Amino acid sequence: MTERLTRGFAVTNREPKCPFDPSRRLAEMGRQEIPPVVPMYEPRFGDADVHLVSRYADVRAVLADRRLRYSHLPQADGNPRTFMPGFLPDFDGAEHVRLRRMISGIVAPKHVHHLRPVIEQTVEQCLDEMDKAGPGADLIAAYALAVPSTVISEVLGVPPAFRDEFHTLSTRIVNFANAPAEYFAHLAKFGAYMTELVDDIRRRPAEGLISSLLQGHHGEVSNAEVIGLSSALVVAGHETTASMIGVSALALIQQPEQLALLLDENVATADAVEELLRYMSVSGVFPRAATEDVTFDGWQVKEGERVLVSLLNANRDPELLADPDRLDLSRAPVAHVAFGHGPHQCPGQQLARMELQLALPALFRRFPALRLAVPAEDLVFHRDGPNVYSVAALPVTW
Repeated sequence: MTERLTRGFAVTNREPKCPFDPSRRLAEMGRQEIPPVVPMYEPRFGDADVHLVSRYADVRAVLADRRLRYSHLPQADGNPRTFMPGFLPDFDGAEHVRLRRMISGIVAPKHVHHLRPVIEQTVEQCLDEMDKAGPGADLIAAYALAVPSTVISEVLGVPPAFRDEFHTLSTRIVNFANAPAEYFAHLAKFGAYMTELVDDIRRRPAEGLISSLLQGHHGEVSNAEVIGLSSALVVAGHETTASMIGVSALALIQQPEQLALLLDENVATADAVEELLRYMSVSGVFPRAATEDVTFDGWQVKEGERVLVSLLNANRDPELLADPDRLDLSRAPVAHVAFGHGPHQCPGQQLARMELQLALPALFRRFPALRLAVPAEDLVFHRDGPNVYSVAALPVTW
């Protein structure tokens, strides 16, 4: 039987003894001059061979090339099997530009700067609740998930009654190891949840992106597209930032010399976060398909063939920086690809950066004796199936 890898393999296949590093197998694939072709499974694609691209220069070239586009398997009626109308990662070209423009204001650096007080207040509230309930907590549930969930709720204008389901539903739809029937069932539940959410906000407008889309872009965007755009931001703005907070906190607990750098006033927090983003590389990307024959540096993708990049391998490429497998928060920032590159580069990256810059130092300043409450070998990581690398739970004490 032929082995099937999920797209999550490119980001979640890590070394058991050092859960931040690519596995030996993934790293060996990354060192090959010509990207290896590997069998991949995904519910929306079925089984397909993909070129697994890892070298930093190749990854940037692939992600910037508009001849490589998201590829849909057709349904029985011939229509594309998309996630939902408006779901930003599914679209290319003019449609992608139109949809992305509608959210550009809410994720622009100027607007994100204005969100700083909201993020600071959220961080302090979560830390206060941990302090009252402690000593001891699951850092993932109490903090890593709570902070970005609250922040993205504020950005979108989500009423409090809808917030508890964010994590449960979004986690299920980024796991690509499920059989198609189970995967599409999760998508249906998520779509129903988002439909109810948007309908509620339509009846009771409030501050936030969803109300802005409903009121400010009348005639430019359909109700279904509002749901799709909001859904993309829920997934991207919640799961990935939560994962980064969790795995970064673990690394800093295990490497106290790096924690000291994070808290050092002489080290720019923004630079330290860039190094954490590069080193962790928790996010995967969507596979792309060539619309024509495309030649890169010594290798070719033929029309119809699929390409999957490993941002993790690219960010560990020695061509990008020296000693790439070492976490060093004192490094000068490099042009990493943790948020992708090209037309589909993560639109919410500035918001994620701000959350990390505020959440991580505040955590360790509040709890300077923070440490694991279980042996590190007992921790469980989400591997291979999901498109985001994370630790399931992080029991800590102080």
